[in-house]
Amino acid sequence: MPFLSALYTSLEPWGYAVMRVASGAMMATFGWQKLFAGKMSEDITIFHQLGLEPAIPLAYFTSGLEFFGGVAVAAGFLTRPFAAMLFGELLVILATVMIPSGTGYQLSVVWWGAFLFIAIRGGGRISLDRLLGKEF
Repeated sequence: MPFLSALYTSLEPWGYAVMRVASGAMMATFGWQKLFAGKMSEDITIFHQLGLEPAIPLAYFTSGLEFFGGVAVAAGFLTRPFAAMLFGELLVILATVMIPSGTGYQLSVVWWGAFLFIAIRGGGRISLDRLLGKEF
């Protein structure tokens, strides 16, 4: 609705921040479950089954990326590098696990697109990157 264009323009930074925070926070919950809630052995088993070795360090790396990268994206800190890494991780997950199984990939595709968008756009006006005066 063209007559609401001023409203859309004024709310746009907030809408983007909400999307960035929600995407990062939700990703962080997956890393939290693995690192701190006893689900790491399941991740390590999946890495072994997929032939991704060394499975243990890779599982800890990806879980750490999900938790710490998710928190960083949510806060808008080092936004582009972390979003790009999460985009890459999701691409691997989609290609090796989700799409071949044919189930459960829909949410991962949405996150994949969100993290690509965040990696391109950066932290935005409402972010620690902007507060620090440095967009990475």
